[in-house]
Amino acid sequence: MKLKEVLNKYNISDATIRNWKKLNYIKDINNIQVEEIEAVLKHKTGVRRNKRNSSKSIIPTSYIEDKKIIDIITNIIDLKEKYNISNNEIIHETIIRLLKDRNLNIPNEIENVLGSRTDEEEFLESFNSIKLEYEEDNDFLGCLYMSLLSVGEKDIDGIFYTPYKVAKKIVESINFEKDKLVLDPGCGSANFLIQIFKVMHNNNVNTADIVKCLYGYDTDELAVLLAKVNIYILDKNIIWDNINIYKKDYLYDKSNIKFDIVIGNPPWGKKYLRDEKKKLKDKYGLVFSKMDSFAQFIYRSFEVMNDGGILGFVLPSSFLNIATHEYIRRFVLKYKIDYIQKIGREFEEVVTDVLIFKVEKVSVSDNEFLYDDVKVNQTSFLNNPYCSFLITDDISKGIINKIKKHKSFHLKDGVEYALGIVTGDNGKYLSNEKTNDNELIISGKDISRYNINYDKVSKFIVFDKDSFQQVAKESLYRNKNKIVYKFIGKVLCFAAETKGSLTLNSANIICLPKEYDLYYITAILNSRITQLYFEDTYNTHKVLKNHIQSFYIPIFEEEVMKKISDICKNIKDENNYCEEIEELVYSNLKLTKKEIEYLKNRF
Repeated sequence: MKLKEVLNKYNISDATIRNWKKLNYIKDINNIQVEEIEAVLKHKTGVRRNKRNSSKSIIPTSYIEDKKIIDIITNIIDLKEKYNISNNEIIHETIIRLLKDRNLNIPNEIENVLGSRTDEEEFLESFNSIKLEYEEDNDFLGCLYMSLLSVGEKDIDGIFYTPYKVAKKIVESINFEKDKLVLDPGCGSANFLIQIFKVMHNNNVNTADIVKCLYGYDTDELAVLLAKVNIYILDKNIIWDNINIYKKDYLYDKSNIKFDIVIGNPPWGKKYLRDEKKKLKDKYGLVFSKMDSFAQFIYRSFEVMNDGGILGFVLPSSFLNIATHEYIRRFVLKYKIDYIQKIGREFEEVVTDVLIFKVEKVSVSDNEFLYDDVKVNQTSFLNNPYCSFLITDDISKGIINKIKKHKSFHLKDGVEYALGIVTGDNGKYLSNEKTNDNELIISGKDISRYNINYDKVSKFIVFDKDSFQQVAKESLYRNKNKIVYKFIGKVLCFAAETKGSLTLNSANIICLPKEYDLYYITAILNSRITQLYFEDTYNTHKVLKNHIQSFYIPIFEEEVMKKISDICKNIKDENNYCEEIEELVYSNLKLTKKEIEYLKNRF
């Protein structure tokens, strides 16, 4: 295969392929064999167990309120595995049961999408003995479908349906009126639309009028079917063919319908293939094609909304502060934000905090809105780095202002940064024993504040740079005036490294010019003032180069800086703040007693 064919078929980057060539996984980069690619992918899957390759199914218990449904779904999955029944056959039988229990007609679309029903008699006998308890507040079909999907399938497409209580919070904040068109552009099994139907029904809106104004799109044909079934069973007067839920790609929909409300949970982190990215670029431009999928849905929603329309979305917390989302933050600041409410980790299989976000398509130059429980002016975000949507209290602002106003410098000019080594296979290259041929290698867990305890480093490696997947210049690792730091972690942790040791990719490095005081800078990077700046400016668990370059290194009197340096140099294996250093920093920044207490209580 040609290189371009491999890149498109397997969604692998050019850099990755060239790395594999360097590691001799591939013989000829201009004539790549399918067997070579398959062998590498199989090996990588076995080593990393990346969740994108996972075939494991997990029941999303956070999705529904009634935990009895979990037991029902567990029993169904057990039957599926026992009798080797396909997902479609399981869902087919479930839908038939739900419709027959309500004396509803069975639309032909069900068989067209799902195929024939199973004729496995023992399975049917066992399945029909299970009591299916279906309540409107619990999307049984959606929960069953997600449970049947593997983790890998959901993660690649960004498919994680919204828990009932999260959807309810957004629905309750919007006024749904007759004749107002509502769209859920990634409706899944229609959790949002179900709740909107109930709200409007309770407000005495006629069933036919409700159905007429509710729209749902999804690219998953099976999800569309489940959504239609979920709406269909809400009221015996609903006509199947009048349900406005369609298999559509929201980003390419060519209909000219304008909506008054767009609501839902757009896909996050969807993985596009190369040709999909090109298609997005051709339609919307380069900036749009590089956005996260949730940001693309926000932008597209403003195209399909009427003036004065309302957008209510569930979003990942990264929307608030990650640099790559700056464009979409600046975009929404042109319009009237109604609220941002952080709700923590509500998704069973997503290890990120989430929030709900409501904005109106009304241009504003000045607007106050509710951010959690605090009223803020949205124009204030324009002054934040990357236009981040982070807010700080008055005491924190005062401390940060003192840091910024004090004479200081940044770790930019003459400072070199490097990532730790990515071996590609730690099991192969790392050893637990020291030999004459290997040397110690520092990982993130070996780093404590201020200094490295080399006696506790437990991994060793033979440095053969041509064998590793990713490696920086050797001279950077061998630098003896460098700082190593944990790349992952909300709590900053930096240590002086003076032996020219290697580091793994969980421990990145900062190489300082000789004239820089290694220990003074290490002390400041580990201080509460730097932690405060990091949290209130970026609020992330990844410590990036651009974050460190923005940190303020205050310049005090020479004897003060030397004293701090000497104290830091003599600290051994410490994970707590050195209060002696902290007090020197506080007094020289002229922090008040209240500000000092604030820092000590917070960190």
